[in-house]
Amino acid sequence: MTRSPVSRVLLFALVLALAGCRTRRYLEITTNPPGAEVRLDDERVGITPVKVPFEHFGVRRVTFYKPGYQTTSRRIKLRAPWYARFPLDIVSEVLLPVGLRDRRKVHQELVPGESMVNLPSLRSVIERASVLRQAGPQGPRELPAAEPSVVPSEPEPPAPEPTPQP
Repeated sequence: MTRSPVSRVLLFALVLALAGCRTRRYLEITTNPPGAEVRLDDERVGITPVKVPFEHFGVRRVTFYKPGYQTTSRRIKLRAPWYARFPLDIVSEVLLPVGLRDRRKVHQELVPGESMVNLPSLRSVIERASVLRQAGPQGPRELPAAEPSVVPSEPEPPAPEPTPQP
């Protein structure tokens, strides 16, 4: 029984589609010293060193907690490599029978000390809310930084008045 060229092409496409491997993407997160709790977008992902799989590119927030060290939080930008952009992503993600590996490294030096909570000033919060409100569903391109509020220090007690000498 001979198969037509069209059925051979369809069979070949089916085999490629079933054999296609997804790209494995992960973040390797380390700290110095190791042993810090890591949160990725406010979700606990483990203790450093840790390997975290990710699906989507974009801006992510990484926060590090360790007793005796200042809590550190920063944004990281995960940019899509050339082969993960449309229309090449169809080939690299679905049709390519070899799985690719996309490894990103994030390292943070922890600073000894205790963390102090900085509350943002009311004006800063209102400005950020205004930017978010005007941005629409796609979100803002640049969000102003939250400026800490100035906490007034406690006033010094007045010096005692000198007593008059007779």
